[in-house]
Amino acid sequence: MRYSSPRFRVCKSFTVESGHMLSKHPGSCKQPHGHTRRIEVVVSADRLDGHEMVVDFKALKLAVEGFIGQFDHTMAVNSQDPLRASMEQVYPGSLVVFENQDPTTEVIAKFIFDFIDDVLKTGYQGESKSGTSYKIPPGSVLLERVRVWETPSSWAEYGD
Repeated sequence: MRYSSPRFRVCKSFTVESGHMLSKHPGSCKQPHGHTRRIEVVVSADRLDGHEMVVDFKALKLAVEGFIGQFDHTMAVNSQDPLRASMEQVYPGSLVVFENQDPTTEVIAKFIFDFIDDVLKTGYQGESKSGTSYKIPPGSVLLERVRVWETPSSWAEYGD
């Protein structure tokens, strides 16, 4: 999507140790394997807020880190993967299940985008561990894209 005027943009990055299995893949990616994934969340606004920011990085982190954190030290699998049931028995609570979809990096990027987009549209209010309050007013920033790095040289992105 192109905008009619310049916009301010910021990016917040997260890192997770994330595994996945691609049951539809013809090669070795069908097997369980892992990646150190960097997840970049890019948001924008046409004007800065009262603190001269697009959004406070801490507010953005607090709003989404729990959702992104579900990928850390877990295995993403297709709900139809033949190994799913046995993996759930051996490692209960360690799977992120994608309904009838292989959890490719592209699918993961869209999954994260959809969640964050909803959070930013409805707004966020929360506290840091130190008790400082943070707020993202509904619709105050636009999620432009989520980029998920699978390796240092390969990424997938979802967004405008």
